[in-house]
Amino acid sequence: MNLYRSMCLTAWLCITAACTSAPQPPATTEVPASVGAPTSETPAPKPAAPKTQISATFALLSQADSALNAEQPKRAILLLERAVRIEPRNFELWIRLSRAHLATHNLVAAKQHARKAIALADANASSAIEGARAKAWLQYAEVLEYAGQESEAASLRQRYRKRRG
Repeated sequence: MNLYRSMCLTAWLCITAACTSAPQPPATTEVPASVGAPTSETPAPKPAAPKTQISATFALLSQADSALNAEQPKRAILLLERAVRIEPRNFELWIRLSRAHLATHNLVAAKQHARKAIALADANASSAIEGARAKAWLQYAEVLEYAGQESEAASLRQRYRKRRG
């Protein structure tokens, strides 16, 4: 009887594995070159990035900016924390989160989020991100100044202000 059960279980597992396999991408059809296609090779268009994360982040960022302008930093923090959960590697979100925490006089969180922004900006070593790196360091300088460390903040501003993009 146990052999029968194990055979049934094995058959059931095989069937469910076959039914739940990953869907295959649809086959692409190519247009012949003689049907209105240009003779020179043109690169294929890149597939569009998923808009749900970007548009959701943008909406949350807009709402957070509105909340900060309306002097509602706690609401802005909640919105920015949501945005960070969607795009955790977006250094700009961490900078804004640092600013929002500064508005609530929470220096520990403001400093922590500014450092996270610096780490994310430094992780990308391309020259195009140089402005991002400067922006993150300038936010950290703002936190230091608020904490009473004016000389360190001035040193950072002097170093990164000319690089800001």
